[in-house]
Amino acid sequence: MDLPSNNTDSTRKNNAVKVELDISAIDSIDNALIDEFYSEDSLMPVAIATLDYIDTCIKNGLTLPYFTDTDSELWQSKPKTLDIYITDSTEGHELNLEARGKDYATNILSYPSELPSSVLELMPTLPLGELIICHEVVAFEAHEQDKTTAQHISHLLVHGILHLLGFDHEIGQSEQDEMEQFEIDILAKLAVPNPYL
Repeated sequence: MDLPSNNTDSTRKNNAVKVELDISAIDSIDNALIDEFYSEDSLMPVAIATLDYIDTCIKNGLTLPYFTDTDSELWQSKPKTLDIYITDSTEGHELNLEARGKDYATNILSYPSELPSSVLELMPTLPLGELIICHEVVAFEAHEQDKTTAQHISHLLVHGILHLLGFDHEIGQSEQDEMEQFEIDILAKLAVPNPYL
């Protein structure tokens, strides 16, 4: 499969992919923090770049693990919806324990929509699922990794969307390599440095 080049212009991206974001947060998260890091203006370019890249990969033969039964033309033609929820470390800890059995707050959790293709065909939009981002963990990791918080959020958003499509870096080395290369390529389109260096 040929991977798309990093020369996609923003006009083409905006015309190629339609996505709606529903961004919400727990009450303990300050609105100023949402405005600074999680506004639609901040997150939409990342979502569009990710889905545009994946659309190009699909045209080159990629199959999405969670959408194998969905016609690729149907998947590409429908607008996508994505729910993003920002939480604090207390709730993030509880959710990670409940979802993954891990006794700590993690940076991002992914909950794919997992709707059958027969239902997706009837829907006007294609729901990708929900991403839950724990801002305190993200900010701490960004500082520890000597990145800006915005760069780390961009990386995690790309990472989370790929999980919603069924990619999983934890099942084997080739899957990890594929997912990381997707992330590196998408982030390069957004002028975000390789997060694995």
